[in-house]
Amino acid sequence: MQMINKILVGIDGSDSAINAANYAIKLAKEIQAELEIIYVIRFSTGNIDAGVLHIEIEEYEKERAVELVGKIKNEHPEIKISDIEPIGRPISEINKAIENWKPDLFIIGHHTHHFLEHLFIGSIEKKLLSNLKIPLVIVPENYKC
Repeated sequence: MQMINKILVGIDGSDSAINAANYAIKLAKEIQAELEIIYVIRFSTGNIDAGVLHIEIEEYEKERAVELVGKIKNEHPEIKISDIEPIGRPISEINKAIENWKPDLFIIGHHTHHFLEHLFIGSIEKKLLSNLKIPLVIVPENYKC
């Protein structure tokens, strides 16, 4: 049986992602695993006609990500938390992080989706299931640590 020494948790600022981060932190403490948070900042096209450049949107998102990760770290000073905030496509960036850091487990929060959103966009969870090479834990949206 493989031991869990490294846990990667994906967040996006939603309540379910925060629940997943709290679950990952609790688990990492219990089993004395390393923990890394990934917040993928999606590519943005911006809106040139409105004078909004893609780089401005990505910089804003990066600031939000760093602020959120900082808040999580401050709330849990008893555990060392590493973090990365890449810019790109979530599945691709998550796979790169897994390839580089080599975690034993990936944790995310489940998001409920409306029917049309699921039909046209699909879910990250579904795409992850067909792409990941490590175990995935999906924390239910209403789960509280």
